[in-house]
Amino acid sequence: MAMLALLTALTLASPMLGSSTAQLELEQTEQTELPAPPSLADLIRAQTTPEVLQGFDTVLLTQINAIFGSEFLPVANGGPVEPGIYVTVSPQQLLIFDTKVGDLQAGVVPPGPASRECQSGCKASLWSAFRTVWLRSLEEAQTFVLEVPTRVLFAVEASVPGKTLVELAYAAGETRPGAPPNFALLVNGSNAGLRARNFHVLPPGGIRVSPGDNALGLRVTLGAGESFTISAAHPRFAPNIEGTGWKALATELARVKKSHPNKGTIIIDVGDDATVGDVVMAMVAAQKHFPDAVLTNGLPVKWG
Repeated sequence: MAMLALLTALTLASPMLGSSTAQLELEQTEQTELPAPPSLADLIRAQTTPEVLQGFDTVLLTQINAIFGSEFLPVANGGPVEPGIYVTVSPQQLLIFDTKVGDLQAGVVPPGPASRECQSGCKASLWSAFRTVWLRSLEEAQTFVLEVPTRVLFAVEASVPGKTLVELAYAAGETRPGAPPNFALLVNGSNAGLRARNFHVLPPGGIRVSPGDNALGLRVTLGAGESFTISAAHPRFAPNIEGTGWKALATELARVKKSHPNKGTIIIDVGDDATVGDVVMAMVAAQKHFPDAVLTNGLPVKWG
């Protein structure tokens, strides 16, 4: 997957389920009747003419409430919701638009063979499902001589493991024709309604930085029970900082900022224990001093 953009001093890339890797047809969800999604044509045209697509956030909110309830989204502030391909994830199932892609096991993608085309090692079922959507989008985009959608939105129930979000982001990013898309995680903004928090992912395999890059490679690794470890790729960042609680994380990151005032990117390593709700709380704790969030599940940033 190609790199998205240069985020401060780090060069970072942004950015299904079936019983068989050959399953290319997506299974319609058999649960609640879901709102009809906007057409791919409208999504594509909305990138240059937003007024052609009205009520997009209402469609999203209606689907979220039908699948697991918007009160179970992570609660946080965020930016406005902009149109894009949307993915809904509950502990039981995964959908792209209103189409069920497959079942999850406590929010985890079931075991299966990896796609040979996916550098991150994403499962073949995920690759097939996302690739199908992108190819349909490409056909529509060529009709209007426009670009395929540049954004993927994830509506994920807060208890779903963070590693599932990362896996889905890689699959969505690596299957898009051309450059990877931008990613946004939907959150419950309370009185502000449905909001979005942008994020990126590390390139497959991680990245290497050198002293000339002026990079810090700041990372917070999440553990169980709101525990965290702050580290960095730069060899002069020592010792690592450990703690528990989101207020404590915000306090420690404020101290790090004083020593590195020109840095604004933080890598959030989701690990095996953190939920999507934990990931969002880490984003909130970091947002004042390190607003650019990059997600990973154990991939390294190597120095030298």
